[in-house]
Amino acid sequence: MKSKLTQSLSLLTLCILIITACNYYKVITLKNESETATYSSLDSLQKLKRHFILRTGTRSFYIKDLKLNADNKSASCVLDTLPADHLFYLTQPKNSNRRYKPSISTQSAIINEIHFYSADKTSVATGPYTLDLSQIQKIEVIQHDKKRTTNSYVIGTIATVAGAALVTSILILALKSSCPFVSAYNGNDFTLQGEIYGGAIYPQLSRKDYLMLNMANKEDGTLQVKISNELKEKQYTDLVKLWIIDHPKNTKVVVDEKGKLHSIAQPHQPIKATLNHKDVLSYVSKSGDNKLLYMDDSSGKDAINEITLRFKRPLHTKQAKLLLRLKNTYFLDLLYGELAMNMGTYYSSFVAKQKNKTAGELKKWVTAQNIPLTVSVGSESGWIKQNTLTTVGPLEFRESVIELDLTNSTTEEVAIKLSSGFMFWEIDYAAIDYSSNDMMTVEVLSPESAIDELNRNVRTAIATEDNIYLEQPQIGNVTTISFRNSNLPKKNMERSYVLEAKGYYEHIRDFKNKPDFAFLRQFKRDGTFPAYGLRLYKKAKQHSANSFASLH
Repeated sequence: MKSKLTQSLSLLTLCILIITACNYYKVITLKNESETATYSSLDSLQKLKRHFILRTGTRSFYIKDLKLNADNKSASCVLDTLPADHLFYLTQPKNSNRRYKPSISTQSAIINEIHFYSADKTSVATGPYTLDLSQIQKIEVIQHDKKRTTNSYVIGTIATVAGAALVTSILILALKSSCPFVSAYNGNDFTLQGEIYGGAIYPQLSRKDYLMLNMANKEDGTLQVKISNELKEKQYTDLVKLWIIDHPKNTKVVVDEKGKLHSIAQPHQPIKATLNHKDVLSYVSKSGDNKLLYMDDSSGKDAINEITLRFKRPLHTKQAKLLLRLKNTYFLDLLYGELAMNMGTYYSSFVAKQKNKTAGELKKWVTAQNIPLTVSVGSESGWIKQNTLTTVGPLEFRESVIELDLTNSTTEEVAIKLSSGFMFWEIDYAAIDYSSNDMMTVEVLSPESAIDELNRNVRTAIATEDNIYLEQPQIGNVTTISFRNSNLPKKNMERSYVLEAKGYYEHIRDFKNKPDFAFLRQFKRDGTFPAYGLRLYKKAKQHSANSFASLH
């Protein structure tokens, strides 16, 4: 068996390489054993946000708007011609070395493709199509080849467990310390929106969370969200509400982590952004451009990363709103999983002791390990802390607003510092807004119904904040929550949505190894957690370089 250190280095190597390019791909083939198995695979594969391609005979089609039918034997979709950036795999010979260049757009899309081979002999054409699952001969999932390149990342796997959903990657399967998943109906289907109350892993940490949703009414006029348990944990939800916010079309509404709404009317991009004197402006200047700023400065001895942002400032402004689009890294999840694994058979006793602590005691350790993101404003006397952001999970980016007090800053520019432990956060976008909040109307809806996976209406468990919880103790538990609102937004107004939820969750771990108490004792000291991550990062980086050298 591999040593725990070797296992850690291998997983950390994968995690590190998330942020680097890859130049080899591999093909995983899934055989169709039954319509039910194919249905489960399709349901899971949809969550990977991949591109689906239908192969029938010598013809290929791009699959759009794929929807699984209730009969478990078919799926509805729309077939379209294949775009140019999805032709690369089709043109590769059987003896291809399976190498591609991520810098070339017509090649880079290959690693997000899934090919369905159908025996359908009918005249398949573009347009609406019913995919008969009994006709699927095999499914090819194309992804990075971690054995042939150091520039690879965590490989998505397909796991069909009785009544369960997809575990999206080896890393998540092994160590993911997730939170409840939230999906919302957006007019076509349910799409993953994010995770809620991240880090609330004990009852005394139960808290409210506020998540912006991209959603639309169903044909019956209802608005629907799903809260699901996708991983090894027990989830407890006390309250769920939906906010409907109508606001001017030229503004954007964002909720902060305390539940306060802010309008963003005139966002200003930073004029300078640095990570340890490295220019990182291009990484935070545009939202959703897949250029992510990782807080991964490995030169600091204390394993604390700091990003400095500078913005132009109108004269005499005393207040501002900082807009961030960000999420946590899988690296943070991996480190927590490493810590838990070293508890071994002591893990359940540790959890029992943690439950006897106060929420303040638990939060004190999290803060002392520099896990939250701290936001500070520069002044003549130094940096002044404004707020901290609680963990939001690594699956989906979240927008958040931090109110800034500029009364102690007299400079012509606003200097902002973001600080946290080594590689705990990744930032996609940063902007500042000096405008006042626009007028907006808010309607708060309680659930009309909440139907679980057994078709039971569990609405009363989440209708009020009463410590009576909706319990989701197993993978595959999912509750569909419906809200009803018949009012349309007024002319020249736009509608936004916020999910308000309160709850907590508990990890399920059954380690068989002996606890390493000498290893665990070090984490009683402040700042040890990120420092440990930095040490493992450096070892994994060297491990990766050595592995790559051995291939040549």
